[in-house]
Amino acid sequence: MRVMPIAVMVLVSVGAGTAVARADGQQPLASRSILLVIPAPDARAWPGHLAEIEQWTRDYAEWRAWFEQWRNRREPGWFGIRPRRERPDPPASLAAACPVGSIETGALADACRYFAEWRDNDVADTTATQQATAARAHHERAQHTVWWQHVHLDALWPVTQGTSGIFGVVGLHTTIKVSGRVQVFLAPGAILMRVPDANGGEQWKPATDWGFSYRMFDFTLPGVRRPSTLHLNLAKLWLLGARENPAGANTDMYLAGLSLTFRKAEP
Repeated sequence: MRVMPIAVMVLVSVGAGTAVARADGQQPLASRSILLVIPAPDARAWPGHLAEIEQWTRDYAEWRAWFEQWRNRREPGWFGIRPRRERPDPPASLAAACPVGSIETGALADACRYFAEWRDNDVADTTATQQATAARAHHERAQHTVWWQHVHLDALWPVTQGTSGIFGVVGLHTTIKVSGRVQVFLAPGAILMRVPDANGGEQWKPATDWGFSYRMFDFTLPGVRRPSTLHLNLAKLWLLGARENPAGANTDMYLAGLSLTFRKAEP
């Protein structure tokens, strides 16, 4: 074996270097030992750390399920589009509990698996790109709507004045977008009214209306699974074929109510 010659050469090289340093008048550098101290986990604080790890595991699992469903689509809310959820950050104690390259078993199995996913950023790296793509696709689809998407189906519109017993049963009107969520009637709409008569009963009266619509939120009709949009409307009403309404006021009144439009199904 050549272990001894190699060791002799190393010693000679070190000795020569020391001699050169002394010849130049320089003092050799003092050597010192480097001690890497790794603090041991505090057993008394571990139950608290475990509780926050378990809470983060539940939060991350919930966010992950939401992300898988809505990452390429906008989530509808009551009054528009809901903001996207933020990915929860893991507690600092989870990094010590799940070392790199190890797979935990038992109670920390899910937490360590989610932490590895969070650390590698496999899921959330494409969030911004997917949001931009979804927004651009939504904008492009909005620019190519068909005519029947502006046709509103009205139902049960009460009169906003103090007159009782007068309401619109069913109606139809079309709108055109003005700005944002606000739309205006493209032409006077038609609505069938239920009004009291002079004998204390009720009668049907045709009427026409004109006003404004406010787009509230998108949803899917249960059963038929048809994409739809709900609107809030405020319109002025004119009864047809009557000089006065049953309350003795003018034949024009104001009424408010909801309307429904249908949208194209997304591919």
